[in-house]
Amino acid sequence: MPEVVDKLVFASGGKTLVTYQNDRDSLFAVNKNQLTKILQLNKPEDEPEILSTCNEPTSIYLCSDRRLLVTSANGDVHLYSASGKDDLLFRSPLPIRDCAAIHDETMCVVGGDDLELTFIELKAAGNKETLKLDEQVSQLSYSPHMNILAVTLVNGNIHFYSLTSATPNEVKKLEGYAISNFYSDSADMASQADGVQYCDENRICTRVSWHPRGLHFAIPCKDYTVKIFNLGDFSVSKTLTSGGASHFTNLLFDPFQGRYIAALDLTNNLLVWELNSGQLTYSKQLDYRVSNVCWKLDGESMHLLLGTWDGELLTVKDVGQYDRTAGKLVADEAPAQTKKPKNALFLDSDDENDSDVPPASPTSIGERGRDSISADIPTDTERGDENEKRTYNYEDDEQFIDDDDNAGYVPAKRKAAYIPSLVSNSKRPRTADTGPLFRYKPISPGGTPFGNSDKRYLTMNSIGYVWTVRGTEGQYSVTVSFFDVGRYREYHFEDLFGYDLCSLTDEGTFFGQSKTGELLYRVHSFNGTKWTKRIPLAPSEIITGIASTGKKLVVATSLGYIRTFNEHGLPLALEKMTPIVALAAQEHKIFAVHYSIYHGLSYSLFEQNPQTGSKYYQRECPLPLMLPSFSAENKYISTGDTFNEFNPIGIKSLFFSTFGDPCIFGYDNVLLVLYKWRNSMESRWVPIVDSSLEIWKLSGGKQPEDIHVWPLGLNYDMLNYILIKGKNLWPGFPLPLPSEMEIRLPLLDKTQILKNDASPDEEVVIPPALAAEEEFLRSQILAGLLADTLQHDGEFFGNENEILATLTGVRDKSLLRLFASACSDQNTEKALSLVKELKQDKALNAAQKIAERAELLRLVSSINDIRNSRFESELDNL
Repeated sequence: MPEVVDKLVFASGGKTLVTYQNDRDSLFAVNKNQLTKILQLNKPEDEPEILSTCNEPTSIYLCSDRRLLVTSANGDVHLYSASGKDDLLFRSPLPIRDCAAIHDETMCVVGGDDLELTFIELKAAGNKETLKLDEQVSQLSYSPHMNILAVTLVNGNIHFYSLTSATPNEVKKLEGYAISNFYSDSADMASQADGVQYCDENRICTRVSWHPRGLHFAIPCKDYTVKIFNLGDFSVSKTLTSGGASHFTNLLFDPFQGRYIAALDLTNNLLVWELNSGQLTYSKQLDYRVSNVCWKLDGESMHLLLGTWDGELLTVKDVGQYDRTAGKLVADEAPAQTKKPKNALFLDSDDENDSDVPPASPTSIGERGRDSISADIPTDTERGDENEKRTYNYEDDEQFIDDDDNAGYVPAKRKAAYIPSLVSNSKRPRTADTGPLFRYKPISPGGTPFGNSDKRYLTMNSIGYVWTVRGTEGQYSVTVSFFDVGRYREYHFEDLFGYDLCSLTDEGTFFGQSKTGELLYRVHSFNGTKWTKRIPLAPSEIITGIASTGKKLVVATSLGYIRTFNEHGLPLALEKMTPIVALAAQEHKIFAVHYSIYHGLSYSLFEQNPQTGSKYYQRECPLPLMLPSFSAENKYISTGDTFNEFNPIGIKSLFFSTFGDPCIFGYDNVLLVLYKWRNSMESRWVPIVDSSLEIWKLSGGKQPEDIHVWPLGLNYDMLNYILIKGKNLWPGFPLPLPSEMEIRLPLLDKTQILKNDASPDEEVVIPPALAAEEEFLRSQILAGLLADTLQHDGEFFGNENEILATLTGVRDKSLLRLFASACSDQNTEKALSLVKELKQDKALNAAQKIAERAELLRLVSSINDIRNSRFESELDNL
């Protein structure tokens, strides 16, 4: 039976807010009279640490590193450290009502009566951004798993903002649930003994409480109930009632498993519900005036810690039990259609381990030619003793998701060493030593590893990005976000299968689980198509890539099987080729990257068109890319995790341009486009931009090691990308806004480039001759790509012919600049060679005038001959 234990913390009394850090068993008690005590609850005999804090605190937030955020009624926001350091982060002329730390506690958000939210960087307190609101802020809360901020305004409206990008994006507004409540700063409505704050208006809770997994949230409603909502569609899944008629002052999920939710009302009645059943498991009328509440885990028992308005700390023991056998967080009961047979969710894996890979080569298995292609893939050939009964832990299978990014969250298992001998009595058949084998990984364009975070991007392109959150007990939740927030709406769902592959298009999102073969396709509209399918996988086979278009879905595996489905899951085609490591598709075209230990990287480009039939444009042709180097000095290795281990081929993204040309962006940060790809004898890969060189130019000739480019797509002559600042090669959270980089062919030698002024911060200035040469070749390549598209596919957007004419003009203008330079140097041979490259007659006329001004009469005569020759040729063609 729960018992209530009280302890006097502040003899002077006064409003006391408490917050608890479970891993350190530390309680921070913040008093209105400018004192804060840090109590070690496991050492009650020790004297508490004492901090001097601000007067009249309105809200507190405890960070994991024992830093304490405190807002006050006078408008100040302070950040205190346990050592006593005080940083004034922000000052407002009006009261600040609430605060929360966001983005892994690198920033905080505060709101109050000044009609705006303020986002403040904690490491650089001077950096802040504001978001205007229609009303004053009542309270706010943040879900770190889903990266969503819930802001309750004083009119009762609740606004939900996605913080996955640099600019907050409002995804939903809920009206009619929370009570409309305005704070009171007048002493007329409160007794003098209690001060201004102790009145109903200042105690009512409107704060959204987040389930620890983030897919559900609770609202204290104006009808005296607690409603549980699904984040996916913002629908009410459960209503909790107490039978009372008093508004709530506190509402909080237990942060450990989300099994319980605690609430306090204006009459200081403490209520605890068990969420799965919706039953009220504990209710007690307290004789104390409670200010706030927090949860504490003590072994298997859950306690509640309550602050009061009289300087006391209340502990309500054993209000809940931690279920260590549950294996997952509890929300509302799962729908019947989500309950799958056990074998459909989890496969046996007795040998999931990457630890036997030599550190110098994460993609190689050395001389172990007898081992499976992917040692971390569960197979039927690695089950051990056939007579041994296999057991499954369906609720807490930590080995279900492979440690494919080597973040260390799956404990390593030892594998019995295999020692070859001349005379072997082993049952394992001997095979010829074929040398190092490649370890295949599931790779999606733009996908990133977890690194040191619990989040990673499954895929990313010009449309948006899909990211997953790894829960503390092996559970996953997926969010689909978009750059065009006016066209699409962000949505979330609980991931039961641990999808590690994804493809995002305008129409929908395609997911895959590399080991089990589970597929999921769902369109972006909430009432659209959604289906799941499971493809067969042979022992040691995994899905290495998936792609989708508006017309078909493609799945490729490490054994070279490539399957095509329509948008409803109907199989359309099946074929086998060299093992595939990456995949992209557009309309009916499919671009596949292969890897063989004998032939290296290669690619295939083919079309599966139901009207014109299937045909190959390129079949397993060499790809001019090398696998990344894994030496310790390699600058592409980053601390904590390596992109190379997660993605052994080093391809950051592959995609089709807006005009349908295959593109690939490798670890060397060079974007390659396939030129004249419809004819195998003319096709070639062209490097159209070196992003490292462009960053070098923008940084004034310096090569910053902590600035990187993450590609999204190619829109005509613009590379869409994310600019990354930091030690990692991949983007983190929140995601910066996309940028555009005009493509520039890497023709420049850094030693030949002159700087404008001596300031290292100035952008590098390219000499006019070098710039003209680059512009000439760039316009020629872009014109060739576009002309090829127009010849075979026609117009996409209706302005292609205008773009082609513009490119021809740009090409001739660049040649004229080079021609003028050659004339000024009296280099008539070079000048004549440039004239022969001109296409437009008006450009020839301009070249003739330039030669006349330079008094190069022989060159003028040669230009006239060229013009006359072209005119006669045109007459003959009429």
